[in-house]
Amino acid sequence: MLSIYKILFSILAPLLKLYFRGRCFYGKDKRESVCNHFGAATRKRPGGRLWWIHAASIGESAAALTYIKHLKKRQPEINVLITTITVTSADILLPKIEKIEGCIHQFAVADNPGWIRRFLDHWQPEAAIFLESEIWPNTVDMLYKRKIPIFLLNAGLSPKSFKRWSLFRGFLADTLRKFNAILARSDANVERFRFFSPDNVKLVDNLKYANEPLPCNDDLHKIFQKICEGKKVFVAASTHENEEEIILEAHKKLKTIFPIVTFIIPRHLTRVEKICEILERHKTAFSLRSAPDKNSEIFCVDSFGEIGTFFRLADMCFVGGSLVPKGGHNIYEPVALGKPVLHGPFMDNAAEVRDFLKHKKVAFEVKNADDIFEICRDFFSDQTKSEQIAKLAAQAAGNESLKQTDLLLDEAMKKIQPHMS
Repeated sequence: MLSIYKILFSILAPLLKLYFRGRCFYGKDKRESVCNHFGAATRKRPGGRLWWIHAASIGESAAALTYIKHLKKRQPEINVLITTITVTSADILLPKIEKIEGCIHQFAVADNPGWIRRFLDHWQPEAAIFLESEIWPNTVDMLYKRKIPIFLLNAGLSPKSFKRWSLFRGFLADTLRKFNAILARSDANVERFRFFSPDNVKLVDNLKYANEPLPCNDDLHKIFQKICEGKKVFVAASTHENEEEIILEAHKKLKTIFPIVTFIIPRHLTRVEKICEILERHKTAFSLRSAPDKNSEIFCVDSFGEIGTFFRLADMCFVGGSLVPKGGHNIYEPVALGKPVLHGPFMDNAAEVRDFLKHKKVAFEVKNADDIFEICRDFFSDQTKSEQIAKLAAQAAGNESLKQTDLLLDEAMKKIQPHMS
């Protein structure tokens, strides 16, 4: 099966090149990222030891950054190459890694044997770490053949991915057995991975629990804090199509009882214009974050990287991709700032975080605008209840995930060392 997969990727190389170059016209790629996808480096390799850490997009990048900072404290002599797929994740990540000595960013190499060979010849990593569900058979096979240790951190397989991979059980099993350790982030994920590769899967807490809280733009915070003074604040983040209508309906009900400001932060900025059309159709007083009107009751956020600022203003948060079947997004981020969070029923991609926060009594499932209204009404009406939930949310932040990861990686590396010399 792997041989067929390799041949397929080699045959499709010309089409992949056209695909990646075509993405530049839509702003989804750029010249540097296209070169990197083909295995060509745009940075020099530093001398000495180097570990390669790969994270797909924004969520995985945050967990990767947490681990990189921790790794550099433990072993400052190790240089780190971090690769990501999306331009958006790179734009958010680059200002942060520039502050870390010996940390370099490149865009991910596509899973083509020739391009991977060029990538590995240049970077010569001492170890390779992939985040969550980044499993690329050709890349893993080439690392394995070069005797480079391979790890999968914060590993997760959604029920949908598990079902799909089960059709190719032997193929995935062959790939996963080449990992020196797979550190899965929940009991359910351990079970799914062990279905394919029972001997190298271990349980750890979710690395995202150890992420630093999202940053705050202090100047922006002061501007909106003044606008929101004396009002309840509801923040709906990472929203998708059809979710804004539900948020708007809940907002209308809440404003009959409370003075309220709602922030809508779409998952994709390309949808800002569409959201404005919805708000205009409903004759709602709104403005954009880039041109705020203090008389607005709804603000549509048309900027990247400022979600932490708006979470800090919130009395209640909602995280999208969950009222529609998108699998959900990171509901831990507002909790790390001491805020309760609402989410919809579609949380396949973040089920273990949902269960963890539900157990801590700081995350609540909603199915429609009425549910959102009722929960917000209860918290907005009871200051003591709000203070208690904020305290519980703060207590839920932080755990032992980094220590657990250290122990298991150290254990795996000790087993490898005799065979590496």
